[in-house]
Amino acid sequence: MTSPVSNRGLDHVAVHVYDIDASVDFYTRALGFRFVREWSVPGGGVHRAVFLDAGDDRLIELFDAASTPPGGSPQGLDPARRHDDDERSRVAALVHFAIRTDDVVGLFDRAVAAGARPLAAPKKITTAGDDPMTLQVAFVYGPNDEVIEFIDRETTNGDRR
Repeated sequence: MTSPVSNRGLDHVAVHVYDIDASVDFYTRALGFRFVREWSVPGGGVHRAVFLDAGDDRLIELFDAASTPPGGSPQGLDPARRHDDDERSRVAALVHFAIRTDDVVGLFDRAVAAGARPLAAPKKITTAGDDPMTLQVAFVYGPNDEVIEFIDRETTNGDRR
């Protein structure tokens, strides 16, 4: 019998956006999300990203058009080329969703053992910006080729979330 792996619930949903400022405005002003932080990963494909709190520290992560987020296209979005409704139905805006855990390696291994295809093996990264974060992350392709992230992130005071 295998020991249980801690799954602490959904952490965030990531969306690749054409206009990050307009998107932040929409989610905060129209939907009541709370701005948490803006960040980047120099040399890591994240030009500009924002975390917004949907409540109870459940987040939406917005990646600007120039970013190439994990699980997304290797090219940035072209804001001058917006998709019509038919094209949009074939081009998913959802980049990945993340499951919060304090055992990224264990959950990654368990997912792969259950048939998920590895996208990015577990690794620690440190973000840049006004409020840097240290994260441990891993990514897999789920059974429908959806991208799933496993994440353990520390708060500014070193607590894990």
